[in-house]
Amino acid sequence: MQFSIIAIATALISVVAAAPLDNPNWPGELLKRQAPGTPLYYCHDNCGQAIAGSRKAGKCTSPAFIHNYANCIQCSGPDNNNIWFHYSSTLTPAGTSCGFPTTPDSGVQPPVGPAIPDGGVWP
Repeated sequence: MQFSIIAIATALISVVAAAPLDNPNWPGELLKRQAPGTPLYYCHDNCGQAIAGSRKAGKCTSPAFIHNYANCIQCSGPDNNNIWFHYSSTLTPAGTSCGFPTTPDSGVQPPVGPAIPDGGVWP
């Protein structure tokens, strides 16, 4: 039993330690792509806040949810930030229940601004 725990811990540590070696610049690249104030950051922010708002009663009439959801639909499509796949499993049912579109806008869209904090519940 003790050997199994040590073997598993050693394997996990080696995997975690080796991960950054594939691309030693990954932290900087991630921060550059999603730095606050960038279009991708704002898109993730709007989609994430839409998810938080989707868990609240009255979401379909909430100005924050409507704003964030619309911005997410605008910015998350394949011609823009291509991140809808991260959010679609939660936002598609939420949008459907409100009668909102559930497919990201096609074509290049203007960047969205900051999300409205919605104070929803995260799992």
